[in-house]
Parts: sequence; structure tokens; C-alpha cells
Amino acid sequence: MVQRWTSLVVVACMMAAPAFAQSLSGQFLAQIVQTSKPHKDALKALVYGRQGIPPWVLNMVNRDDYVGLASVEIPVDGKPMQLFYACEAKRCNQSAIRVLFSKDGKHVVMRVNDDRLGETYLGKPTAAEKTALDRNPGA
Repeated sequence: MVQRWTSLVVVACMMAAPAFAQSLSGQFLAQIVQTSKPHKDALKALVYGRQGIPPWVLNMVNRDDYVGLASVEIPVDGKPMQLFYACEAKRCNQSAIRVLFSKDGKHVVMRVNDDRLGETYLGKPTAAEKTALDRNPGA
């Protein structure tokens, strides 16, 4: 009897794993950048060499010295996308970003808000992507 229950638990866990793995919510930007080559490459292409954005954003691909909230899955034009919020450590009210990735991590757009440098969008977001990037954390 115990063996039967053990087998059922193992099967249930195996079935649940793919659903969990596909969730775009609850992940952290630093973790995704370290573990997903498509995400890292897309983010690197988006920020490297850019002028007019904070240094911590330029360096975020290699350094995770920023504060980040867990990602939120959000539909954009009917497609699931992953929205991250991050800010400069100890300056969250003055310098923050919102990053929106496609499910496969190959497409990324960003909104940067900085009290010194102003607001800017990177990656030429569509109107629907801009709406997603304008979403407040927790909304």
C-alpha cells in the first residue's frame, strides 16, 4: 500500500513539474539573467552601449546589485509575457525599471524611470507593451 501511494505522489509531482516550469510569475530578474541564455543575450543587446540610462542598468547583466521583485505573467496582445520590476539599491524611488520579456526570452523591452535622466523606453515597445510597462507593481 505504501509503495502505491509513493508511486502516486511521484506521478503527481512529475505531472505538476511542467506546469510549474512554464509559469512566468514568481521568478527574479537576476536569476533569469544567470540561468537563461536567451534572456541574458536579449537584455545585453538592449542595454549595452546605451547612453542616457543609469549605470546600474548598464551593468545589470553582469552585476545583480539592484533590488528586484518577483516577475508577473501578463498577457500582451494575447501572448503571455513576463514583467519584472527592479530598482537601484537604496534609491528605488529615484531610479527604477520595468522589463518585459517574451515567453522565450528572445524579445525584451524596458521602461527606465530615473530622477536625473528622466523616463525612456528601450527596445521600441508596441503600444500594448508600453501599457504593460506602465503597470504598477502589485497591480
